Amino acid sequence: MGDADDPSEAKTEVSLNAYTSRCIPQEVLFDIFSRLPAQVLHDVVRHVCKEWNLVIRSPSFASHHLRNSTPGIMIQDWRSVHNAIYVEMRRGCLEICKFGSGFGHLVFNSCDGLVLAPDPRDKHILYVVNPLTKQRIILPPYFCETGHLAEFGLAFVEASVEYKVVHAYCNESFNQCTQIAVLTIGVDKVWRHIDVRHLSRATRGPLMSLPWVTGGYIHWVSETFTFLLTLNVETETIRRFPLPEIPIICGKFLPMGSNLSFANEANEFFMDVWEMNSETGEWSIWLSFDLKPLIYRFEDLFGEYANSIIPSGWLVVREVLVFSTIGLQTRCMTYNVKTREIQSFELDTNKVSRFFRPHVNSLVRLGEEFLVALTTK
Repeated sequence: MGDADDPSEAKTEVSLNAYTSRCIPQEVLFDIFSRLPAQVLHDVVRHVCKEWNLVIRSPSFASHHLRNSTPGIMIQDWRSVHNAIYVEMRRGCLEICKFGSGFGHLVFNSCDGLVLAPDPRDKHILYVVNPLTKQRIILPPYFCETGHLAEFGLAFVEASVEYKVVHAYCNESFNQCTQIAVLTIGVDKVWRHIDVRHLSRATRGPLMSLPWVTGGYIHWVSETFTFLLTLNVETETIRRFPLPEIPIICGKFLPMGSNLSFANEANEFFMDVWEMNSETGEWSIWLSFDLKPLIYRFEDLFGEYANSIIPSGWLVVREVLVFSTIGLQTRCMTYNVKTREIQSFELDTNKVSRFFRPHVNSLVRLGEEFLVALTTK
């Protein structure tokens, strides 16, 4: 029998792991583990010994690790949603991985590493999924009568440590009035209505558009680009705020941490980044930068599409923007607004309809009583 099969060695290894765990203070383990990627902790470290697994699975460590994690971006193509790409930046270097999400439809949004998505076989069944741990909860049936259904939003309420799901819909029984429903995960058995009667029908129009989630707030932008509606998910109150008075609006709204940002193209290469305070609705120019001196790099990277690059998301909040192109192109670019450094990365497929969602790999769990195993379809 070889050394690898020696039972005495196996017992010695287990004993050593247990001894090491007992000798290392928990705060030291927290510090060491918090520096490792969530995927390494989940796939490798937690299997070392029972003590380490208990630390990694604890809610306090999951919260601690999340606060120390660097968010990235999940990229999905609406024609091949089963295979998403996750991009993040560690120590200035891009790290790209693929994961078979098991989602049969595009995800609505991501919050603290939890993804809100329809069931692969029935889009009327909603799940909150942790793609890393492969665990999920199924949500109670939502309102879906005969009216138009808009997208959903998942947000975290820090004060109560709760996650809430929000969706807007137009119900014929309410004479085509747009309504908002909310569900507190693990608390509500049915969806609840939010009172929006103080809003006129015209003001409610944006609720049928794509929502932007920033921390504990959800935003809907009007088609006229003159105002937006912001829902405070904690208080469940909605307010109307004006958009900044910009002569020509040509750009993208992008979540930037707990606030909403707007990257406005003042001209072909000059960009202003506006930031909105989610609590007060106040807008201010946070940054301006000129990409024209780098046009030769764009031509090398994108060829004929060099003049059609657009911002698609913050890879590192307030530091690194991801740019893609309007057109068939397999390449994306990151731009560090502080150092002006450019990096590029390749995508597998040459598609137009890509969706960029802020995401972070995390170990967050919603409680064992709500979780069921995620089976890959």
